[in-house]
Amino acid sequence: MEYKMFPPGGFPDDSFRKGLTTLFALNDNELEAIENWFLTTESFDLDDALSSPAFISSSLTPDRATESIEVLQFILEAWHMRSLELQAIQRDLMLLGQLPGDIERLGRLLARLSPVKERAWASYMWSEHENAVLPTLEDIDIVCDLRPVFEDYVYPLAQTETIQHKRLLGFTYMVLADLQTEDHMGKKHRLAFQMTEHSLRDLEAAIKRAHEQLDILKSRTRELSNESQ
Repeated sequence: MEYKMFPPGGFPDDSFRKGLTTLFALNDNELEAIENWFLTTESFDLDDALSSPAFISSSLTPDRATESIEVLQFILEAWHMRSLELQAIQRDLMLLGQLPGDIERLGRLLARLSPVKERAWASYMWSEHENAVLPTLEDIDIVCDLRPVFEDYVYPLAQTETIQHKRLLGFTYMVLADLQTEDHMGKKHRLAFQMTEHSLRDLEAAIKRAHEQLDILKSRTRELSNESQ
């Protein structure tokens, strides 16, 4: 018999099974925290969930929260995408060997989360389109650096005594940037570079112009959307 939550011939992997085990092991308060987040979030973003006050104040560890949210979100997405009945999901859980009491408990939770399954799927599709093709910027770290400027390098050795490696000419100001991206396969990439104060101003000007173009693009596409309705 085939599973209904997975593509034809598909089956749950170890990560899904582990997530189910974690989800079923949550106590009522922890399960309520996850339920409230699903019912109130707009982004369905895992990072937002882990930093929300509801999770911080709960007994959920980041690992347990992550595993529980990911498996529950998968179920909600499959529920909507495959137009399943709740009973079909419970049947899959039975095929996975879950206990009847756990299946019934999760069924009650899913019934309460039913209104958000379409938004969960829509959030997934937004994420898929936004992360397609190229790596997507995930994190930015920027620090300022005060760098001394000496008259000569430490190596190679100076060819004349008129140049002194111990003579301090002054200081220059640098900005160090570290950009971290992630592609659609989950592979992380890192780009670290430095800028002078002049280069930083050029970057700020370019970002400002990009915002102006984005505002125009958003305005024009909203007009097109209204015309097509």
